[in-house]
Amino acid sequence: MKWWANKNPLSYLLWPFSLLWQWAMTLRQSLYRRGIFSTTHFPVPIIVVGNLTVGGNGKTPIIIALVELLREMGFKPGIVSRGYGGDLKKGAYLVTATSPATLVGDEPLLLARRLNCPLAIGAKRVEAVNMLLAHHDCDIVLSDDGLQHLAMGRAMELIIVDGQRQFGNGFCLPAGPLRESVKRLRTTPWIIYHSADPAYEQHFFLRPHCFRSVIKPELTRSLSAFADQTVDVVVAIGYPQRFLDALQTLGINVKAKTFRDHHAYTEAELSEYKGKTVIMTEKDAVKCAAFDLPDAWYLEVSTVLSEALQSSLRHHFLMWKNHEHNLW
Repeated sequence: MKWWANKNPLSYLLWPFSLLWQWAMTLRQSLYRRGIFSTTHFPVPIIVVGNLTVGGNGKTPIIIALVELLREMGFKPGIVSRGYGGDLKKGAYLVTATSPATLVGDEPLLLARRLNCPLAIGAKRVEAVNMLLAHHDCDIVLSDDGLQHLAMGRAMELIIVDGQRQFGNGFCLPAGPLRESVKRLRTTPWIIYHSADPAYEQHFFLRPHCFRSVIKPELTRSLSAFADQTVDVVVAIGYPQRFLDALQTLGINVKAKTFRDHHAYTEAELSEYKGKTVIMTEKDAVKCAAFDLPDAWYLEVSTVLSEALQSSLRHHFLMWKNHEHNLW
């Protein structure tokens, strides 16, 4: 929400409720620390990629980069996710590249198609991890979100911070965007900024690669294909402005229609684009591939890790690879 960006009369009005939220989160963490609520640990290391604020920080691109890095180092990674936006309410489910987005959610389907990696979803991530390990020979598991899912043990936490928006007005929900206090940053050295600014030592940014057809991904167009044109754009992600800025950097005049994050598109609401060129994100594209949109394209991007971040991650994972000090 835009009003979360700064302190204003509405945020101050809701501030007492944010204190209540923060107190509840602190109490919950204390109950887990004391063993009153139980945490399940696993025979393989679990890496949680999460954030302190609501939505749009760049967890999915980091998951992609980590899977590629771990595979390069000889690991056999798997992924678990909540499956937000999908219809799965109970239990766990193994996601494949042909799973319906309506069931598994857009981000898990994107990851399954992009990485061809073992992936399970579940409201209870412990169930998802157990299913993943029961059906696949994974030696490391990445959790897409789940920083606050304390029932799941973890060996490592990466907290992703948007370099532009940071922590908004600094208030917890509902007065601000924070899921918990920024004091949580003290619990891990892995604070990673989504920014191209080298002032952030541990950072990453997204590099546009090409445009791909939504209905025939084997068809591509260059990054300059839509330059100096006014093009319709549909987008349903946590922070759409970053995507719109990227398109404008490519010289595209954007005519945008934004939807709520994880929005389930219908063919009827996209029918106006049937005879038009329309651009979207890859996350949107996995939900629109079955629609009759012959001139729809998504921007494919790659994740660029800073040298310092990549070096630190390699060193850390190498210690795990060598089983030094029982690190998990």
